[in-house]
Amino acid sequence: MAKNALNRLTVNLHDIDIRNKLYEHLILLLKRQEGISLRPLVALCIGSDRYTGDALGPLVGTHLEGKTECNVYGTLEQPVHAGNFVETLNRITHRHHHPLIIAIDACLGKSHQIGNIEIWQGGLAAGIAVGNRLPTIGDISVIGVVNAQSQIGYLDLQSTSLAKVMKLSKVIGEAISEAIHTVVAENIPACTQSVAK
Repeated sequence: MAKNALNRLTVNLHDIDIRNKLYEHLILLLKRQEGISLRPLVALCIGSDRYTGDALGPLVGTHLEGKTECNVYGTLEQPVHAGNFVETLNRITHRHHHPLIIAIDACLGKSHQIGNIEIWQGGLAAGIAVGNRLPTIGDISVIGVVNAQSQIGYLDLQSTSLAKVMKLSKVIGEAISEAIHTVVAENIPACTQSVAK
């Protein structure tokens, strides 16, 4: 899932301080990004509402929409998935000059990893668990482990607990929106700057 991952944080839903840990780590990673005050922030929330487990990204995107000074791609109404992934990347590149991309996606792992959220500096390769090979994307990546992986990824995503996905998306969405708000307040708000659409 991760490519060239640096400064990785792993925290579980059972951790009582999970939101604060995610928030602090996101602040750390955002402040380490070159040209943070000049780059438009983009949240790329990958997934689809066709499978419960795959809805994590769109749920986070829907949470962020209207609650953050960030350009959001991937919501329940307009998901970003394998079928439109490359087209969406091209749109982001066309609309935003040198964007700082936070990529969010669901992940399948081992049974003891269910409920884990991982954040790192670097990109993620979406779709591997279900046999898709999509381009690696993201300056900062966030994944939520929604279920254990077997040999058939789509079935694992289909049989995922909606309650678990909702909890993961809520804590991820809140941590990202609070971290972005803090960083933008400390810098020149570049989030609304984009080239012609």
